[in-house]
Order: sequence, then C-alpha cells, then structure tokens
Amino acid sequence: MIKKKITLSLFFLLFFLNGCGYKPILKGIDYDFTIKVGTNTGDKQINSKVENKIKIVDGTKRTFNLDFSSKETKNILSKDSKGDPNILELVININYKLSENGKILVQRSYTQKSTYNNISDKFELSKSEEILRNNLVENLVSDIINSASNLILNPMINDN
Repeated sequence: MIKKKITLSLFFLLFFLNGCGYKPILKGIDYDFTIKVGTNTGDKQINSKVENKIKIVDGTKRTFNLDFSSKETKNILSKDSKGDPNILELVININYKLSENGKILVQRSYTQKSTYNNISDKFELSKSEEILRNNLVENLVSDIINSASNLILNPMINDN
C-alpha cells in the first residue's frame, strides 16, 4: 500500500513539473547570431569580463564583430568630517561598434553607475566593489546583446 502511494505521488509530481512549463534557470537562450570580439582598448579587467560574458552568444544566422573601449572611474561623492571618503561612485563607460562585413551597424556609448558607502575593512570594500563591477558589466553586455537582437528583429534599422 505504501509503495503504491509513493509511486502515485512521484507520478503526479513528474506530471505537474512537466506540464507547468518548468525550465532550468541556468539554461542558455538560443540566439540567431554570434558576436565575435575584435579590438578592445581601455581597462583590461573590464574588457576581459565583457569578452567572457559575450561568449554565451553563439548562434548561426549572422555574425557581428564587436570593437569596444572601456573606462572605469571611481569618484568620491561625499566625505565625512575628517575628510575621509564616505560615499563612493563606480562608473563604467563603454564605447562599442557592432559591424557586419565591414559595415558599422551600431555605434554607441553606454554608461553604468553605482553608488555605495565606504567600508573601513578594505578587503570587504574590494569584494563589494568587485560585485558591483560584475553587475555593471552584466548590464553593459546586456545592452550590446540587445542591440544585436534589434538588428536581427528589425534589419532596416541602423542604430547609430
């Protein structure tokens, strides 16, 4: 009797998971295009992160070439009474060109900013900045991928 209940429970569990449209979160999106990184200048750490994140785009229809330059700036927005930084801002700027067969299709400059409080523990501060940096780069790469997707969906639009 117990064996029958377990079998019946497993059947219903598999049935409901299969019928609800469940998809693994980490499964990649299928793109109709590939982005190949060409020349890049600027901040080497940011460039490396952009290159690694852009590798997920691997489709078959079209191939775009990406040339970009990046710049990271850390600004002090406010100081405490002693003159020590209190609130900081991390700014990442990327200028990029998407081209195909030598023709520039998209040329943009995009900036992402994030503000954060200074922490007396410098190790924790550097870990915090690294997380912010990764999030900002993720947003920048998302903009590049969206630009390429728009070219696929609306081939008549030239987004310069």
